[in-house]
Amino acid sequence: MLRSSVDRAFRPFVVIFSALTSALFVVTWIISQRVLHPPHKQEDHTLADFDLPAQEVTFLGRDGTRLAGWYIPAGGPPAPGIVLSHGHGRSRSELLPHANFLHDAGYAVFVFDYRHRGESEGNEVAMGLSEQDDLLAAIDYLAGQPDVDARHIGILGLSMGSVVALLVAARDQRIRTVVAECPYATAEAIMTRALQHFYHLPRFPFAVAAKRLVELRLGTSIDVADAIDVVRRIAPRPLMFIADEADAVLGPDETRKLYDAAREPKRFWLVPAAGHARGWQAAPEEYERRVLEFLLTSLGEPPSAHPSAEPD
Repeated sequence: MLRSSVDRAFRPFVVIFSALTSALFVVTWIISQRVLHPPHKQEDHTLADFDLPAQEVTFLGRDGTRLAGWYIPAGGPPAPGIVLSHGHGRSRSELLPHANFLHDAGYAVFVFDYRHRGESEGNEVAMGLSEQDDLLAAIDYLAGQPDVDARHIGILGLSMGSVVALLVAARDQRIRTVVAECPYATAEAIMTRALQHFYHLPRFPFAVAAKRLVELRLGTSIDVADAIDVVRRIAPRPLMFIADEADAVLGPDETRKLYDAAREPKRFWLVPAAGHARGWQAAPEEYERRVLEFLLTSLGEPPSAHPSAEPD
């Protein structure tokens, strides 16, 4: 009789706990789906908006995943090369304005879609884990072009793409310099801040549970892709960190953490009034001037330049 009474007394708590646990799982599953399979985003530009001699190419990631890209030759003697690295849930078209001004300055440019984005194959976005091998394969492709000076290769990345750029630069000495806009220091930071920004959910229990579910689905910890752990290894190769003042997704302090952790030579620029990964859109002329001046000192001067081309 006593046991039956206790069971009846606790039954409502068991029901409530089960309901809350189920709701937490449903919410975190939805979040993990959007992390691993982001919806398509309409980009601001298409290739038709620019007068670029882009060559459509396909190449294999280091695990055999078929990837798509545009190779934009410098159009002269062997020139320094720049690989462009787009953000989470985006595509190579995000970086067309950057490809345009870099090509005009005389650089050979390679811009590509990471796995599971744009025209590339792949089953999921892996939060910078598998993407490192994609970027290494893109560097292989660019370095193998006869009109590219393979001794002078740099990367310009946005958001997750800038994190992948830093991780790869720490592994591969072929990368002579990195321009990193809006990188995050840790995977936990992006999971926590993105949930607060996009879903208005607190860190506990949602960010903790969502991060764990993403890791279970990927089969590994995403903490191994924390740029804060490797950024010091890149020196003495120069780094440029760009933070966006009005970054509602991460806030500029994440970029500052990485800048502080990096060794010299390094530069930091806070773009006034710029949203997340929108530095060029907020201040295109100053953005181009600062990035090109940095690349000139870190990669050297390209042998030729092209007349500036405006979007149609």
